[in-house]
Amino acid sequence: MLISKKHRPFFLFLLAMIILLSFLVSFLPDFFLHGIPLVNEKVHSSIEALGAMAAISMSLLLLQFHQKDGEKKKGEFFLLSMGFLMMGILDTFVAVSTPGHGFNLLQSFRSIFGSIWFALVWLPGFGIYISKKKMVPWIVVSFSVLTGFMVLRFRGLFPDMLLYGKFTFFAIQVHLITEALLISVAIYFLVEFLHSSTKESYLLTCVFVLFSLAAFGFRISTIWSEDWWLWNIQHFLAYTVTYYYIFNSYLQVKNELEELNKTLDNRITERTAELSIEVAERKRYGNERDKMIAELQEANARIKTLTGLLPTCSHCKRIKNSEGNWEQMEYYIQEHSDAQFSHGICLDCTKKLYPDVYDEIHRKMGQENDCPATIVHS
Repeated sequence: MLISKKHRPFFLFLLAMIILLSFLVSFLPDFFLHGIPLVNEKVHSSIEALGAMAAISMSLLLLQFHQKDGEKKKGEFFLLSMGFLMMGILDTFVAVSTPGHGFNLLQSFRSIFGSIWFALVWLPGFGIYISKKKMVPWIVVSFSVLTGFMVLRFRGLFPDMLLYGKFTFFAIQVHLITEALLISVAIYFLVEFLHSSTKESYLLTCVFVLFSLAAFGFRISTIWSEDWWLWNIQHFLAYTVTYYYIFNSYLQVKNELEELNKTLDNRITERTAELSIEVAERKRYGNERDKMIAELQEANARIKTLTGLLPTCSHCKRIKNSEGNWEQMEYYIQEHSDAQFSHGICLDCTKKLYPDVYDEIHRKMGQENDCPATIVHS
């Protein structure tokens, strides 16, 4: 979905206000609460669990988008998917951990590992290249699970994150790197938004701005203090934007599918009507064809044709058959055709054979000359 150019300044202003308010809220609580510890592990675990579900859901959604138009997006969706996948898995381990047993270390690993994957969008062609490696998602899952298990089970093998209630130099450096990487990703999608004006680029910009602000808040906060909780709220807000992106994308895909189904239903209805007419026409043509074939077969059955030379007696007019026997002409013709004979006597033969009858007829007709009529005796 595109954002029109006339609305683009408003969205940029909204992004600037998010950044400004985040900085203000990061420092204002100190004036009211004065660093009072607000310890609540259950609430924190719930927030991390929700964040884990959002990150994994986002990862699966982006992976689907990559499979749909990965070449178009230069493999960006695949890289983002792997980053969110690592963050979601490590967030799950954060949700089940406790302070002093990998709690902050897992949070740091989650942020820096995810940001490394995100920052790879700056490498031209890398997203397309790495997405062709079918084992990459399984490697990411295995590495994330192994990291979470190792931190929880062998915490002493990893550097300390807190010393006398303050974040150690190692923890601060990790989050400085994370901030730089996340800011670079936010800039990447901001530039993409300025060129393409797509809504997804803007939402991804907001997500990574909030992530970078959360990393900044972590670095300057004191654990369980109000500003530390604010960092968690900012981090959760980034996941809230992620949820919105997922939900919005779902609605968009749902609407597209509904429109496609309506179009398909209309095309099926139209095609069904066309086929019904075509079937009726073919049936009619078939009936006419069958009728014509039957008529032709019936006519063909009645037709018998005499062809060729017929050896005929010049005196008695008998015909010689194929077996060499002489048959009466009437019998031969009836045998080889559908013609039937009825016997009668012409006037010439009547005069010659039956003169009395001929005179009677002649007298009745009042004729002196021969008449072409025929007297028929049944």
